[in-house]
Amino acid sequence: MQPTRNARSLIGLCGLVLVFLVSNCTQFDGTDPNKDLDPIASENISGDLNARMVCDGPDVTPVLFTGGRGGNASCSDVCDFEYSSGRNDFVDGAFVMEWPEGFTVNVKDGKYVSWSFDPPEGYCLNGITVIVKGGPASNIYKYGPGVTSDCGLVSPVNASGRPAALSNLTFCYDLIEKPEAPEAEDKFAEYCEDDEIAALCAEAIAPEGATVVYYTSETGNEVATVTCLSDFGTLELWAASVTDGCESEERTKITLTIAEKENCDTVIDEDDCFQEETAWGGSSEGGGPAWWFYFDTTGDAVQPIYAGQNLTDGTITFDGNNLIIDLGSWVLQDDLEAVKIQGYNSIPTSRPAAGPFTTYKGRNLVIPVSGFTYYAIHLDVMLEIECPEPE
Repeated sequence: MQPTRNARSLIGLCGLVLVFLVSNCTQFDGTDPNKDLDPIASENISGDLNARMVCDGPDVTPVLFTGGRGGNASCSDVCDFEYSSGRNDFVDGAFVMEWPEGFTVNVKDGKYVSWSFDPPEGYCLNGITVIVKGGPASNIYKYGPGVTSDCGLVSPVNASGRPAALSNLTFCYDLIEKPEAPEAEDKFAEYCEDDEIAALCAEAIAPEGATVVYYTSETGNEVATVTCLSDFGTLELWAASVTDGCESEERTKITLTIAEKENCDTVIDEDDCFQEETAWGGSSEGGGPAWWFYFDTTGDAVQPIYAGQNLTDGTITFDGNNLIIDLGSWVLQDDLEAVKIQGYNSIPTSRPAAGPFTTYKGRNLVIPVSGFTYYAIHLDVMLEIECPEPE
């Protein structure tokens, strides 16, 4: 059965329904509609007209509805909802119609209703109202965004002082589309042991209207309490976009890394002599009239470095997440952007200019990368040589 769309109206009880939603439910929490209800519940029902069965669900106080024909309420009576299951009569212990896809409904002893809803892929439940009709009136249970199940719902009490047998049941609800996962980039910094370390903090950009929530794992529900790294090590976080309690289908992984810089004790004597060269990392020779090499991540994990068109003892390693540069006997020139990297999924036909590279610029020798098959790795390096004899 397909749900029906309701005409948008704000009549009837919409302005009158007052409910108290005390629980702190999420889109992933809820009660199991197939569980056994509390066997002593029938003894715990109050004489109040807004009775409900004792149950481990959200604490929702229903509103009594005695209007309409025979106490039957419809979705247009209760509020502004886009979807309706339609009124489903309960006859001889069974519902007359099938429920819309995603609903699971159970009734115990002909009175006590439990329900759950699994939203369609890509959507969250953004509020639902349940109309429980029995006798000459209905009980109306209204839930806020994120609540996807409850149990122990009953019809109003009748003259016996106990809930009337269930006559029919209606679900009125809204769906909200899940937001896209946020955009984020890994962060990397490198320091010597005695350097003052500046904290690296996770930064993610959610779609308009959504907020970012950081988790400690890709699928778990533990919200991260630490989102910055201020000492040597690595911090992994997963960022989700959330709109009105509805979380993105996927989470974006963010890796923060502060590494210890190598060769911190190396001091270059002003009297030393060096040969400066331009170097390129990778095994694959680039096209065009000018020489250059590039790194193909589908090739060997460890590939060489060429300086001045000659093979050096340096290497570059791709570990799946990082490009790790080992300069061998070479060192970086005294340039704040001695390492320049540009990622490609289609390799250029000739040597690219390194100045406009955007994937990375700096002096780090361990660089987090992702999303590309090929990398042009340009290095400004120098090699200590024997100083020439003065003339």
